[in-house]
Amino acid sequence: MPDYREWLTHDVTVSDRMVLDELQRTAATMATIAAPTPISVMPVEVDLSKYLHFIRCQGGEGCWGYSLLAVWDIMNEMACPYSPNLSLNLGLFLHRRRDLWEKQGGINSPDGHFHKVSGLKWLEQSFGCTTEGTELTHPSTRWTGSWTGEGVNEAGNYRLASDIKKVAVSSTEFTKWLANGNPIQLEDGGHVIAIVGYNVAKKNFKFVNSYGDRYGDNGYSSYTFSQIDNKQGIWGNLGNAYMIDIIPPRPVPATRIGFCQTNRMNVNLWLSVEDSPLPKRKIWPTNDWPDNSQNLHYTVRLPSEFIWPPSKDNRLVLDLYDTGAFSESGGELVEFTAAFGGHVMKCSALLNGPVNFQARQLLRFYIP
Repeated sequence: MPDYREWLTHDVTVSDRMVLDELQRTAATMATIAAPTPISVMPVEVDLSKYLHFIRCQGGEGCWGYSLLAVWDIMNEMACPYSPNLSLNLGLFLHRRRDLWEKQGGINSPDGHFHKVSGLKWLEQSFGCTTEGTELTHPSTRWTGSWTGEGVNEAGNYRLASDIKKVAVSSTEFTKWLANGNPIQLEDGGHVIAIVGYNVAKKNFKFVNSYGDRYGDNGYSSYTFSQIDNKQGIWGNLGNAYMIDIIPPRPVPATRIGFCQTNRMNVNLWLSVEDSPLPKRKIWPTNDWPDNSQNLHYTVRLPSEFIWPPSKDNRLVLDLYDTGAFSESGGELVEFTAAFGGHVMKCSALLNGPVNFQARQLLRFYIP
């Protein structure tokens, strides 16, 4: 297993440190906002992780962005179930290619608009955020920049309603925010994670990391109430905490795919429409860094040419191939569903339970 903490102490930390320094400089000028008091009695336990399906593995870079996306994915899913998982491609692109926007204070998007980028006013607020499966997050694009037609067309559906806000680091404030359905980004030393729940009886907060699902308890771990109140973290002293407001996204035709394997980088996924002349869309893997997570539960938009709903003359196709590159264990496909506006259709091959696959085996699944 890669030692992610070692990565974070080398030159990658210098790259992320630049973003953290910017956040902290801007946060120093921001007023801390108080959490609203819940209308009803405070629940003794809140766990927003049930809305988070995709556990990301950052590959040693971008914890500030991946924690934001975890928060944002949860809020999207609460507002609009089956919302596609968001991509960090644009965030990493802007971070790496400062020469394209920093001097002029903004960047032109392919749709002809100029977007100002200053302070914490990110492109995700002005232009929006693309999703996994349409705007792939991998080194060739995150370092040089890339826009896709579908990515540009969809981004306006996923925007922040306002700049991110600084909140007080205290167990009392955190429980109020979480009870109101607001997960929280938290700086811990040179790292950033997302707080997604609390338990009063255990006196702890649940957080999701960006080290994949082999970290902690399937990607999650916890802080005690006293750690939060005393600003004592796992990677260092606790810094600032932030929350976001989103513009609730509209529903789009999407698919959720879930599989288990001893190493999810073994498995390749393509999505297509049966008999379409357009090429299959490669939706997984979307990176080449060491991501040895064991599970994938992934929500992506359906191909743009797909006409809802699926029918016998309009079938959605999932191709799955286990390369055997990292493991000979094989795995099992546990979910392949399509959804739009509350209408959910399941793959008939999975109606009786998961389907096993072997190393170097190619399987095809259909909806309906």
